[in-house]
Amino acid sequence: MTRLCIVAGGTGGHIFPALAFAEWLLASEADVTLSFVCGSRPLEQEIYASRGIVPFCLPLSGSPFGAPGIGPRIVRWKETLSSFLSFRTYLRKEECDCCLLFGGYVSFVPLLACHLAGVPVIVHEQNAAAGKVTRLASRLKKKIATGWSECLPFTPGTFVPTGVPVRSFTARDPRDAWLRLQTGRTFPENNIIGVLGGSLMSERLIQLLSCVVRDKVLQKHTFLLLGASQQLQSVLFAGDYPENVIFVEKQWDMTDFFSVIDGAVARGGASTLSELMLWGIPAVIVPWKQAADNHQQRNAECFEKIASGEIWREDEPLEFLKEKILRVLRKAQTVRKEFSEGDESERLWRLISSSIGREITNLG
Repeated sequence: MTRLCIVAGGTGGHIFPALAFAEWLLASEADVTLSFVCGSRPLEQEIYASRGIVPFCLPLSGSPFGAPGIGPRIVRWKETLSSFLSFRTYLRKEECDCCLLFGGYVSFVPLLACHLAGVPVIVHEQNAAAGKVTRLASRLKKKIATGWSECLPFTPGTFVPTGVPVRSFTARDPRDAWLRLQTGRTFPENNIIGVLGGSLMSERLIQLLSCVVRDKVLQKHTFLLLGASQQLQSVLFAGDYPENVIFVEKQWDMTDFFSVIDGAVARGGASTLSELMLWGIPAVIVPWKQAADNHQQRNAECFEKIASGEIWREDEPLEFLKEKILRVLRKAQTVRKEFSEGDESERLWRLISSSIGREITNLG
């Protein structure tokens, strides 16, 4: 029996691939027991709870390296020390054979604790540009699994491309899925463009879209905006919503949303892009300029190479955004298909098993 500790926190971009891998592993009937570790942010608890999972929560609210000012930095380092002691006790109690880190601020403490305790560590880097914890793990000679075939600044051969584990989906009839979304509107007869700003929702992305949805050509299409708060809706549209704009509440299960859309406008999070590829949904990717290490731009470039994607940057004219939305919609009829999920998780599991010297069994 392998005892595997999965560490994932921060945003859905880190947590959902971890949950997808865990669900695949349990479904494969592998001889393994799982435990989960996250930080103290409310969003993390909410996502885990949506899957019926109660993780072990470290008293950690963010990275000590990114805290602004001396005061917040001192608080973060105190949290880091407390979390280190807490996780070290947890590690001994659970007798973990291996720790799988999915990046983000919460992975720093488990990486150090496992390194000092001699517990094998695998880091899964979802992005095409490695984060601070991943780079540190590489210097500590830990094995790095990646979501893409490139991962800057690493050179080929220093990491193992496995892909990003994606949640299992079964497409629903679009009209049935539309009813389940509870939009309060009849099913549109035109193209539906999904707008995805990530688990934290991107105010800037919605703001940019609000500038083009009233365009005479784009008015012929429906924009389905995911997860924007009532406050954000009011600020951007002042209560005057165009007929072709519909808001839906945050969805932790994306099956219905993906079942109805013909194209997408999205930020460059690796998890979102991997799910769009799984569904064969063409998309315009708008990388967030402030993403650490410019990883969203790198992800978008990888997506553009292997999927039906376009990249629009925020400093480009809005007319270009409109043209690219129309371009991906023209691709919709030829690219929409479902890819086989699970290969990414199997490759990751094989890497874990080889790292702890155990053979893989019962994978069917």
